[in-house]
Amino acid sequence: MNMAMSFKNLLIEVRVYPVTSTRHRKSVVWQQLVLALLLAVASYSHADNFKPFTADSFAEIKASFQGSEFLVGLWSVDCPPCLVELNMMGALLENNPDLPFVLISTDPISDRESAMEFLEDFNLHGRESWMFADSFTERLRFSIDPNWYGELPRSYFFDSEHVMQSHSGIMTMELLAKWFDRELSL
Repeated sequence: MNMAMSFKNLLIEVRVYPVTSTRHRKSVVWQQLVLALLLAVASYSHADNFKPFTADSFAEIKASFQGSEFLVGLWSVDCPPCLVELNMMGALLENNPDLPFVLISTDPISDRESAMEFLEDFNLHGRESWMFADSFTERLRFSIDPNWYGELPRSYFFDSEHVMQSHSGIMTMELLAKWFDRELSL
């Protein structure tokens, strides 16, 4: 159960107790206000999980994985094959939580609520996630890979020396096992 649902359940529980005195009534009102505020904060923080992806962000992502391998998956809410890949990655990461996987949505960051729903559905909401934050998407694509023209899904694997390998289309378990050079369980 996520934090927002926990607060919502507490708010409902507070409402069912009978209020007998003025002092108790004020206490209940304050509890409801505090819980409503916590619910709003929890919902907002959960829905706003995306980092803004700018022309400098890819360099930042690579720097954060300096000396280690990692995988980047690019996707969009309007891309049916991307959703197939997200479903597979959610299942894969459930059994292999140590896989370093970063998500970049090519949707505008103003659409983050829709994108967050997809990540929650595929159990990927806890993964490092970015969203395009510049309307000049060509510049953002170029910052990732000058040879990428926007096809999705798109994946990039970086080995520990940061030699990059790219893949267009849905990733397969065989490709991921080859890239990470280990057996992965789905």
